[in-house]
Amino acid sequence: MKPLSLKGHDRALTRVRLNREGDLLFSSSKGKSVCVWYTDNGERIGTYDGHGGAIWDIDISWDSLNLVSSAADNTMKVWDVETGICKSTVPCKTVCRSVALSYSGNLIAFTTTKIAKEQETLRVVDMRDADHMVGQGHIVHQPLDSQSTCIFSHLDDTIMLGDQNGNLILYDIRQNADAKDFNKVHAYAITDLQLSIDQSFVISSSADKTAKLHDAKELRTLKTYKSGRPVNSAAISPTRDHIVLGGGEEAMSVTQTSGASGQFEAKLYHLVFEEEFARFKGHFGPINSLAFHPNGNCVVSGGEDGYIRIQELDPEYAEYEYEY
Repeated sequence: MKPLSLKGHDRALTRVRLNREGDLLFSSSKGKSVCVWYTDNGERIGTYDGHGGAIWDIDISWDSLNLVSSAADNTMKVWDVETGICKSTVPCKTVCRSVALSYSGNLIAFTTTKIAKEQETLRVVDMRDADHMVGQGHIVHQPLDSQSTCIFSHLDDTIMLGDQNGNLILYDIRQNADAKDFNKVHAYAITDLQLSIDQSFVISSSADKTAKLHDAKELRTLKTYKSGRPVNSAAISPTRDHIVLGGGEEAMSVTQTSGASGQFEAKLYHLVFEEEFARFKGHFGPINSLAFHPNGNCVVSGGEDGYIRIQELDPEYAEYEYEY
């Protein structure tokens, strides 16, 4: 199938996300706005404007009512998906990097970066509390050792962090204590964390040229997927035992590499056998973010080149059986 190539951002993509039904695609970039698109035809519906810096991460609630975004203008914003109006702005002392909405859609976790004397932190706020949504008060305010990416790993209870040193860290926000579990799983920085649809597994991608599958409760590493280049993002198929990962030569050194040796493709691997069986070309720079469509027949990628590609998988993919 010919992929859709969408151009709505002037700068590099930082995150692509699909809502639970898969009919809407949200994308953020190092520009100042979030775009929303129809997934089936690639039509842009609109933008969410209001940030004053690069938008590092976005997340969408299960009911597609709220969108959260974290940006380099030291704010985390909550948007009304339908109208595009900014509902709340939570100010921070430093740049907001990673943001995640909980299973219920009520709690927001986000991380901030270290600047001068301000340490990296993990903060959790409740959308239903008016004080929380203006930056006064929080459920958790945890200092961190290094810049981290965060996700809610089990319902509204636990948050998983992947840091610059390759550590996976688990926090139970009901106890508001120190880290509950800790495991060094990568040699270099963890670039992305994504959950499986049943929340039992988490996949991490790393600059150490691998993606790894872990038990979401015990942080035990189960599988390792090797790529020849740094991996910026990885996602687990919701319907089959497959994963997709993407990355490529760092943006800094792209000018010294040819498209082929840069490996700017998204690669499909078998979840259990760790073996690559397909790849999609198309981006002419590293892939920064990947997402699987909820029906499992489509992969969305966002690249350093400013393009989003919606890759429909062929009917043969649905019938493909891995031989072992």
